[in-house]
Amino acid sequence: MRGVTNPSQPVSVGATFRPVTTAPRPTLRLLPAAAARPDLLSPEESARLAAFRHEARRRGFVLGRTAARTLLAESLGCSPEAVPLAVGADGAPEVQGAPLHVSIAHAAGDLGGAAIASRAVGLDLEAIRQRRPDLWRRMLRPDEYAVLEALGGPTDETQTLLWSLKEAVLKGRRTGLRAGMHSVRLRQLAAGVGEGRDADGGAWRLGYERRGDLWVTWALAE
Repeated sequence: MRGVTNPSQPVSVGATFRPVTTAPRPTLRLLPAAAARPDLLSPEESARLAAFRHEARRRGFVLGRTAARTLLAESLGCSPEAVPLAVGADGAPEVQGAPLHVSIAHAAGDLGGAAIASRAVGLDLEAIRQRRPDLWRRMLRPDEYAVLEALGGPTDETQTLLWSLKEAVLKGRRTGLRAGMHSVRLRQLAAGVGEGRDADGGAWRLGYERRGDLWVTWALAE
């Protein structure tokens, strides 16, 4: 398919990687279910975990926090338990007292990940699954149709990718989906990188990589 990379790489425990670009980019870590470390959670995180009713949500929460805490610990030079990871007033994760931004994602409780950077960053993990054929009309602006065409047109793979990239930007903005997909404009996607704009005109550098049946996408504020 034109414009879509498909390395289909396995995810290894503790995998840390940077997408291949020459521009600034976040550091990412993906963890499979076996790498979950509930013992690393703070008392506040443990309390949140206990409130979740669904097992998949519980697994995803632990995996995401494990990825974030171990990755931040390496950057801050402390133990994962000592990482000052908190939840902001808007519900997004944040690092207290350190010039780092963090984003956490998980997919169906089977994979968790985190991204860190010195500027606003968003990470999304999205399983490639059957989508309604006209989803692209609901999430894309008319001036984005060319982006979809360059990827080969609307398929489950391409629609999932575009959804995931937009969600990564929204997570980086700390608004989540409540801001709406049309508040993000995608541009120039090719070979695993791209550009985007948010509703305020802010520029975002985008990255994407397919791993098995999953899209890993990130957005980094310019």
